[in-house]
Amino acid sequence: MIFASAPFVLLSVMLPLVSVLLALRADWQQIYRYCLPVLPLPALLMGLLAEPDWWLELPGLLIGGLWGADDLRRVFLLLTAALWLIGGVFAIGYLKDHKLRRFCVFWALTLVGNLGLVVALDVASFYSFFALMTFAGYGLVVHEGTDEANRAGRVYLAMAVVGEMAILSGLLMAAQLAGSGLLADLPAAIADADRRWLIMLLLLAGFGVKAGLPLLHFWLPLAHPVAPTPASAVLSGAMIKAGLLGWLVTLPFGEVSLPDWGNGLVLLGAVGSLGGAALGLCQQRPKAVLAYSSISQMGLITLMVGAALANAEAAAPLFAVMALYVLHHGLAKGSLFLSTAMALPASRGGQWLMWLLIALPGLSLAGLPFTSGAASKLAMKELLKPDRFDFAMAAYLPVLMSAGAVATMLLVWRFLWVQRADASTGSNPPFLWLGWGLATVASVVLFWLLPWHADVPQKAWLSAMVQDAWSLFWPILVATLLAAVALRLVKQR
Repeated sequence: MIFASAPFVLLSVMLPLVSVLLALRADWQQIYRYCLPVLPLPALLMGLLAEPDWWLELPGLLIGGLWGADDLRRVFLLLTAALWLIGGVFAIGYLKDHKLRRFCVFWALTLVGNLGLVVALDVASFYSFFALMTFAGYGLVVHEGTDEANRAGRVYLAMAVVGEMAILSGLLMAAQLAGSGLLADLPAAIADADRRWLIMLLLLAGFGVKAGLPLLHFWLPLAHPVAPTPASAVLSGAMIKAGLLGWLVTLPFGEVSLPDWGNGLVLLGAVGSLGGAALGLCQQRPKAVLAYSSISQMGLITLMVGAALANAEAAAPLFAVMALYVLHHGLAKGSLFLSTAMALPASRGGQWLMWLLIALPGLSLAGLPFTSGAASKLAMKELLKPDRFDFAMAAYLPVLMSAGAVATMLLVWRFLWVQRADASTGSNPPFLWLGWGLATVASVVLFWLLPWHADVPQKAWLSAMVQDAWSLFWPILVATLLAAVALRLVKQR
């Protein structure tokens, strides 16, 4: 198993970490710029080619480290590495020489944290990498040095500190109860804990800061618009998914059914999905609209998290669907963010073609038939049928998912509208074309090249899309009609 051998696994984390040495000399900064896409390449190859369920013991690391990847982590690793590689390609053409070394250092350190937390199986490694990603990400948020960026950075840092304190407290309490430093031993210990409610609250809130839960989301719409575009793409596409992964590997999924917690999370997910969309429709800048779209999409994922907590037997299949949804959303959202920095061609035909390519990932997010979004949403709807669950909010899951699909399409139209007003015509550097092109192709193709997980229901396959095409298409149609009515009312003013 060459791609899971110790040297190759260590290279995935050590390569971006050691790359900071290139910042020691000013005349190496151009070399560093062109190295950015190479840094996540070992992790991408590992995600694509390594056998499942590998692990690596590191007895000399901290209090003893254990790294590895199961089916769930492998999808997160693939998304993280692919998006950072694409973002690195785009950054080559996007970055100016001013503050280049600083950007590259924070980019590499944030990447180390993001990749490391995915493969970490022990508590100490996981938290160390998570904290590194969080605090190094501050450098990406404030990179431009404007008053707006510094204000966003202060909010980001304040919420990050609170979130990290909650995560550390929850992990330490759970590890003490488990008598183990392994993440795999925490869910059972939390399920049997006398203070289960406190540990779960700490972990839900701490990781919820990164995942953009309602009332913990404030940093997202502030940070995304001010960060450099490639940083915005990885912030939204990959880094906020770290919060979701934190939930999935620590909370007592499959150990005990917790309908009250399920009710609360479904309610929070609904508020995030619909409230995020409502706020996003009021935004005037493309990246701000996309930031609220990420909050809205994470709200839909939170519905599945709540359902998995409410019914222990549903956890395993819901994990598989959440992994597919994460891959679909991360790639599509990364492509949309990168498109905000692209200039349109001068010719009208070229502009129409480019708008079509820009809109395609957005339509996928809305569940357009025969896209990765359609497959994810069909699988989600199949598993979240009310008759599968016995908790109060279960009856509202179908209408919440339908409302979320309408809200998603409305946000796509809003994004295209404000992007049209913000876009300029001109030429793009070759690496911008290459990075955005890779992101768009990956969002369309990569999802379908992966083997389907056995727990994903048959209705998620392509053949089911023909049968369920109307259930996928009507929210898009309703949102389009609503957008057309809103546009007509605006023009009549």
